[in-house]
Order: sequence, then C-alpha cells, then structure tokens
Amino acid sequence: MLTRLAQALAGARFALWRRYATARLGRLGVTVRWEVAAPPRFWTLPRLEPVVGPGTGPGTLLVRLGHDVKLGRELVLEVWTGTENRLEVGDRSTFEAFCRLQLQGGGIALAHDVHVRDLVLLKTKSTLTVGEGTVLSRGVHVHATAGVTIGAHNAIGERTSFIDSDHTVVDDDTPVLERPVKADPIVLGRNVAVSANCVLLRGTRIGPNAVVAAGAVVNGGAFPGGWLIGGLPARSLRALQGADGRREEAAR
Repeated sequence: MLTRLAQALAGARFALWRRYATARLGRLGVTVRWEVAAPPRFWTLPRLEPVVGPGTGPGTLLVRLGHDVKLGRELVLEVWTGTENRLEVGDRSTFEAFCRLQLQGGGIALAHDVHVRDLVLLKTKSTLTVGEGTVLSRGVHVHATAGVTIGAHNAIGERTSFIDSDHTVVDDDTPVLERPVKADPIVLGRNVAVSANCVLLRGTRIGPNAVVAAGAVVNGGAFPGGWLIGGLPARSLRALQGADGRREEAAR
C-alpha cells in the first residue's frame, strides 16, 4: 500500500515537472510533445536548462520514455531553442548521478536496458544512438556532430570520449574555434568492448566483437570485428582467440 502511494506521488510530481518544462520551453517558442509509457523513477527531478540556439524559427522537442526508466540524481537536460530535438529512452534504461544531456538540434536515442553511469555527457547536433544492453561507464563523453552510433551490448570503459568532429588545423592567426569544422560519423558494431581512457575520433568504424585496449587513440578509419585494437595511433594488433577458428569453420 505504501509503495503504491509513493509511486503515485512520484508520478504526480513528474507530471507537474512535465507541465513546467512544457510551459518554460513554450515561452521560448519550443513545442514539446511527450510520449511516456509510464512515469520514470527518479532520485531528483531533471534540471531543465534552455539555451537560445542559432535558429530563428520555431523549435520542437519530442520526449519518449519507455517502461521502468530510471533518472539519476541531478540529471541536466539542456535544450537549444530554434532547433528540432528528440530524446528517446527505452524500457528499463537507467541514468545514474550527475549526467548531462545536451540537445543542440539533434536526437539522443537509447534502446532498452541501456545503463548510463555517473558523470556521462551526451551531446548531439545530429543523431546519437546507443543499442540495447550497452553500458556507458563513469565519465564517458559523446559528442555527435555528424553522428555517433554505439551498437548493442557494448561495454564502454571509464573516461572514454567519442568526438566525431574537430576544427581545421592551419598555421595562421584565425582563432581555433572560428576555423571550419570537419566531421565524420563514428560507428561501433555489436558487442564491442572499449577499455578505459580511450579516445575515438571522427571517421572511426569498428566491427563487432572487437576490443579496444586501454588508452588507445583511434584516429579514424575502419577496423575489423573480432580484433584487438590498441596504440597511439591505434591499429589492429591481433585477431582475438576464436576469431580465426570461426573463419576456418565457415570456410569448410
């Protein structure tokens, strides 16, 4: 009885927060649409941070939440005005504490059973998708300008960064942040293990069942599935145990 009462009160609090978020963004010209299968569980209600974006037209925000979603303490939702944004969180997906979502004219889509641990930053101006069962460990940062796709059942180690864009490097006095941006999507296949403290840069494409060694800097390019990848800059080091056997069996 007490549990049902607590759930009802939490649902009412979230419903009031939805009304507040809709009204606050509406005053800035952003139309919000909610598709909530069930009220999420939360430690604290999310903190909404509207930012006046570069667009001058009307903005939109779609929020789609599945069943049994958990929102951790001090989750920040930054939404740019004048842009089209989308946040989708699948069933049983969880945010832990002090995460930040930056919707700057793009979409964040988490599939079912995704676990986002403490201090994760997800920032997008395009599409950022995370497949089912994937874990983003503490301090992971993802910057999606051209697009970042992280496949299902991936394990992303602590303090790993995905950065799919950078500014042109030239020898002149143009301020670095005013130089043209180069961007290329990052794609990780299914069941990839990325160890701690890695950096994956624009144009990186890694096949399924691969392992990225700790501290690797993957400076773009395609890497085969079933291999150990490591170094600075990273390269394919060796086929993982069992990969050659699978190929030999398939060739028979």
